[in-house]
Amino acid sequence: MFKHKLYLIETLTNTNVGSGDANFGMVDNLIQKDPVTFLPVFHSSSIKGALKEHMEQYISSELFKDKDDIKKIFGEKEDKPGKVKFYEARLLTLPLRSTKKVYHNCTAPLAILDYLDALETFCGNEEVRELKNFIQGLSFKGKIFLTFGNETDLEIEDYGDKERVPVPIGDREKELIMKYIGAGNLAIFKDEIFSEICEQSLPVIARNQIGDDGTSKNLFYEEVLPRRSRLWFMLGTDGNEAINHKFEKILTSDLIQFGANASIGHGVTKIRLVVEGKK
Repeated sequence: MFKHKLYLIETLTNTNVGSGDANFGMVDNLIQKDPVTFLPVFHSSSIKGALKEHMEQYISSELFKDKDDIKKIFGEKEDKPGKVKFYEARLLTLPLRSTKKVYHNCTAPLAILDYLDALETFCGNEEVRELKNFIQGLSFKGKIFLTFGNETDLEIEDYGDKERVPVPIGDREKELIMKYIGAGNLAIFKDEIFSEICEQSLPVIARNQIGDDGTSKNLFYEEVLPRRSRLWFMLGTDGNEAINHKFEKILTSDLIQFGANASIGHGVTKIRLVVEGKK
């Protein structure tokens, strides 16, 4: 039986984990997104591939003395799976420019409750029920988004203060938000609006391929997940606890690179363990 652990990923630089889909609009390279919610994701295969490549740097070190240790974690073939099960990473918060702060950490009830459900179901965490009840009890009152606190004349991206509901918040709710979401300056948008933002309004960066003669050969555009975004994912672990401990030590202490464009500093992330479930 697998023991599940839940982690948060924070992007420290812009990140492009490409979908590989053909696109005939302005953007040539799109990032991976959930086909239903349009929220950004890192597919489990992308998570596994990036972590395996990172861990292989430690082969022949004190942590992993040979390739067999890596094989025990990641497996060899379809008929020889590893001792770690990888789940996709789903978006929790997205930074959007605001007038009162440099940015607000923006999300939606759909994203938060999906995350809290996983904490409760897979990790047996009962404390998150308090936070779930708080989020489920929020009301938009016909407006677009809500924030916590007494700020006035607040605008987030293209959404003005008249479209916002200010919500009072207690110390216990603040404590739970910081513990499990790890982000202050929280703004919660209606589900459909947040999905629309993630589908249509993520940053797009122009890239230029230079030929051997120094001239421009190909101008193309890439969608990125902006720095300071937060995603969550799970690992299921079974088997050799010593190997798993070494794996997690690297996972939560190193900076891990996901996706393309490592040579220009994209995809650098920091991962932290949120909670460890029971078998």
